[in-house]
Amino acid sequence: MSKASRVCIIGPAVNTDYIGGVATHIRNLKSLLCFRDAVVLDPGSMNSNAKTDLLLIAKNVIAMRNKINTGNFSHVLVNTSIYTSAFIKLLIVLAFIPAKEREIHVFFHGGRFPVFNNIFCKIINFLIRPLMAKVKKFHFLSRVQSDGFHQLFADGETALYANYSTADTIWQKSGVSDANSLKLLFVGRLVKEKGLFELLAAIEKLSAEKKNVKLTVVGDGPELSELIKLSEKLPPGTVHFTGYLTGTALEEVYQNADVLALPTYHPEGFPYVVIEAMRAGLSIISTRAGALETLVQDGITGFKVKTKDIDSIVWAIDKLSGDSALLADMSNNCYRYFEENLSRSAAEIYYGKLLNEKSI
Repeated sequence: MSKASRVCIIGPAVNTDYIGGVATHIRNLKSLLCFRDAVVLDPGSMNSNAKTDLLLIAKNVIAMRNKINTGNFSHVLVNTSIYTSAFIKLLIVLAFIPAKEREIHVFFHGGRFPVFNNIFCKIINFLIRPLMAKVKKFHFLSRVQSDGFHQLFADGETALYANYSTADTIWQKSGVSDANSLKLLFVGRLVKEKGLFELLAAIEKLSAEKKNVKLTVVGDGPELSELIKLSEKLPPGTVHFTGYLTGTALEEVYQNADVLALPTYHPEGFPYVVIEAMRAGLSIISTRAGALETLVQDGITGFKVKTKDIDSIVWAIDKLSGDSALLADMSNNCYRYFEENLSRSAAEIYYGKLLNEKSI
């Protein structure tokens, strides 16, 4: 990286045990050639599995200011979630970052901005406008995040960005199911708001109509035992629980599936499971939560269903289970979307352009 594009990334250090979307994002950034020499500065977190108190964060930020001053950075990329404590930390970071002769970009990850009345929004905007004015551009994973931000801060320049894979290679499918069967896959934490109970109810309806639909559930969580009990009411072998998987084992379940089912009503950001699904050429059945609104294109890469609507899920599954040609077309569309928008090469292009943008 040239001196003219020396980059500082603020967020979880890559050599720690942080888990979550922000930590994964920064690890992925550091795998890119355009960020190979970027310096990661970690102020600490009040929300992650490695919690830090506010006083220590303030001390870390003061030390960070000195490193940024002496580091001759052209760009500072600040990564944060949209939670109260994370936003307070963002304001502390912005207060201490010297903005002169460098571009500051803020990347928001998980969470949503709360809805306030207009008077409160104006007060907040007035109080912190000088700090927010330091930022060249605010980046969001979904429109709902961007819209919530603009309710509070009407003047900030915003853009949507994506999470990316660390690879360019696609996962070839092991084979597409015949016209009389369909292999569904769910990957994620087993919590109610991911829509698994509605998904099982939909499969129960389809099984009653003698439709051959199978579901593989990958992950763990507090609802596991209840989900197993519900699955036992279905024909034997309809639902298979694998537990938490990584590496080759996870890749294989993607390759053996036809469709990723994600009828979530969790406030999603940009789910990595969708990136993996498109890398494997899986059609996607999802709600419009977060970035899924734009990621899933109806009739092209999958079908969007209504939130908590069992009949909507039944319709989407039934539509795909009876049309192997449609499945094959959607699979090719997903491969193409991955290569053009979610691959490592796509990330190199996106961030290369960001680092070479000309200030107006």
